[in-house]
Amino acid sequence: MSAKRGVTLYHSPASRAFTAYWLLEELGVPFRVQTVDIAKGDQKKPEYLKLNPSGKVPTVTDGEVVVSENPAICLYLADRYGYGSLAPRIEEADRGPYLKWMVYSTAVLEPLLMLHHKHIDLPARETGFGGYEDVIGVLTGALKDRQYLLGDRFSAADVMLGSVISTSLYRKELPEHPVLVDYNARLTHREAYHRAADATWPAHLFPAP
Repeated sequence: MSAKRGVTLYHSPASRAFTAYWLLEELGVPFRVQTVDIAKGDQKKPEYLKLNPSGKVPTVTDGEVVVSENPAICLYLADRYGYGSLAPRIEEADRGPYLKWMVYSTAVLEPLLMLHHKHIDLPARETGFGGYEDVIGVLTGALKDRQYLLGDRFSAADVMLGSVISTSLYRKELPEHPVLVDYNARLTHREAYHRAADATWPAHLFPAP
């Protein structure tokens, strides 16, 4: 899999690659899609492991640049193709919370929800991400009376954290708190969200989140 000019997204149907696909749709960047079917074990083939030794999707290549892990992909793509719009500029006050929510999505929310779903709720003092109720309070507090994470401004952080919230609500891993449900509704009404969902969650196989 040699690098080519332009963006290529390596994805698998009904996977976390939805997040990167959604952001590319929001950015309006032309990109090529290479399917790596994890149901068939394609992610463990030697040619793919050269790109992503973890054997996970998604991975994005942009010329000679190779990026994996959704928050890193979102940070790279938004800075590269949406700097000043979907990515706040470095000197903007919004840059701080933007970076926080990017990291929070998979450093805090995802692992916490996975543990909670398995009925493992560790005391907040024993983890780096806090307790379940505390995290729900942080999310609902951040989004109360706000359109998006940065207020009225939609950003790539809404794609990253929003995709985790959206799929977690669908899977019943998050409580249907009115603030979270309303936020998710705003996200799912975006045209780019629908294009990504239609492309990555085949209706005949999986219902979209």
